[in-house]
Amino acid sequence: MRLQQRAVLVTGGATGIGNAIARRFVQEGAQVVIADINDAAGNQAAEDVGCHYVHCDVGDAGQAEAAVASVVDRFGRIEALVTAAAHTGGFHGAAEMPVAEWHEVIDISLSGVFFAAKYAAAAMQAGDGGSIVHIASVEGMTGAANHAAYVTAKSALFGLTRSMAIDYGRQGIRVNAISPGIIDSGRPDLERGKQDPARMAFWRSMTVLDRMGRPDEIASVAAFLVSDEASYITGQNIAVDGGWTIGYPQG
Repeated sequence: MRLQQRAVLVTGGATGIGNAIARRFVQEGAQVVIADINDAAGNQAAEDVGCHYVHCDVGDAGQAEAAVASVVDRFGRIEALVTAAAHTGGFHGAAEMPVAEWHEVIDISLSGVFFAAKYAAAAMQAGDGGSIVHIASVEGMTGAANHAAYVTAKSALFGLTRSMAIDYGRQGIRVNAISPGIIDSGRPDLERGKQDPARMAFWRSMTVLDRMGRPDEIASVAAFLVSDEASYITGQNIAVDGGWTIGYPQG
């Protein structure tokens, strides 16, 4: 098992991609704490996956710090962090976006990632280093219509990834990002889209592989990046997108 006894925090681990990552990490031998605001789903996920759950709104720096501390208190260290918690916001032009929505998306999808990474990196420096993996998005790579706050937050994660990789590489801390494409994660807006044949046809047409991705396909890459197999990889973004970002297939 590649992650035997690794002490890991997964934010947004109650559902979707974060849940799949927590599940895969446990299968790989890791000791996992999932942090989320959805207590019912979080407690159920902890029972189902075989890990631990803490309530955490990552947009609150104090709660993010406490989530990291809970891993250190439980296992004596933290060796990996995966930041899967995010807020997508609504779909409308920037001019029509409520200011409150902008702040909500940035607070969770960018500031919340920074807070978790900040406190995890500090704890990793006190130990033997570690690995941080940010869950970004192909929307941050390419842009997207009517989604300015989310695109902005996810784009900024690439800068955060590179900056932290430079800052802490000599302390044995690697920092990378994964950019999922259209993933069948159970997110409510995706579930609604799946009921619309035209929307499904569009999503499939945007990929070379002609299908939505699965959460476990993101989890596999996350497990690789945290493992020693990726020991010389840092500051990178890996698109797991079925070919979304390489161009449109013909036909």
